[in-house]
Amino acid sequence: MTINELAGEYERQYDILNSKMDGLKPLLNIYTGEDLYLLRRKIKTYYDMACECKCISAMLTHYYDEGNSKYERLN
Repeated sequence: MTINELAGEYERQYDILNSKMDGLKPLLNIYTGEDLYLLRRKIKTYYDMACECKCISAMLTHYYDEGNSKYERLN
């Protein structure tokens, strides 16, 4: 697997997580109490995971770019 393929996989996972969040959002108007708290927590977890996938995808996509300090490798 190449770096670009791996970046694409992270991008696909980002899309999947966004779809999951979109599916759960209508329930925010229905749930109450502890169920609402757990739903919000689940959506927040998916959101954090999606953000990480997007960042990793961008870092991998620009891994070999020279002079791009925004995506510096962590060595």
